[in-house]
Amino acid sequence: MDRVKLFREYTRELEFHLAVLNQSDCCQCGINESQCFLIVEIGRKPGICVKELAEIVGLDKSGISRGVEELVRNGYVNRDPSREDRRCVVLSLTESGQARFDRIENDMHAKFAAVLSRIDPEKQQQVLEALEIYNEACRKAEQA
Repeated sequence: MDRVKLFREYTRELEFHLAVLNQSDCCQCGINESQCFLIVEIGRKPGICVKELAEIVGLDKSGISRGVEELVRNGYVNRDPSREDRRCVVLSLTESGQARFDRIENDMHAKFAAVLSRIDPEKQQQVLEALEIYNEACRKAEQA
C-alpha cells in the first residue's frame, strides 16, 4: 500500500477511535457532541467571544450562535455583551455548565490516561511528538 493510502487508513482508524472516546456523558444531558465541544472550549477560555470560538471550532459565527443559543436555553452558558467592544458577545459557563465541563474534562482525562498507559512509556513522547507534527500539518493544509 502506498504511503498516502496508508496514512489515510491510519487517520480513518484514529478518527473512529476518537469518536468512541468522545462519546462522553454529553448524550445524557440533552446536548449534542458539537455543543459538548463548545462547553469544553468555553470552559477552557471563560469570556471567549463568539467570533473567537467560531475560529477555534472551525465553524461560521451563525453556526456557533445556534449551538450557543441552545446551551443558553439549557442553562449551561451565559451570553453577555463585551465591556470592551459592544459588537462582541462574550461567553461563560453557568454553575450548571461548569459542573458539566468539569465532568467532561475528568471523564476525558481518565479515558486518554487509559489509552496512554497502554503505550510503552519509552514510546509515549514519540507518540506525542507525532501527534503534534500531524496536527501542524493539518493546520497548514487547512490554510492552503
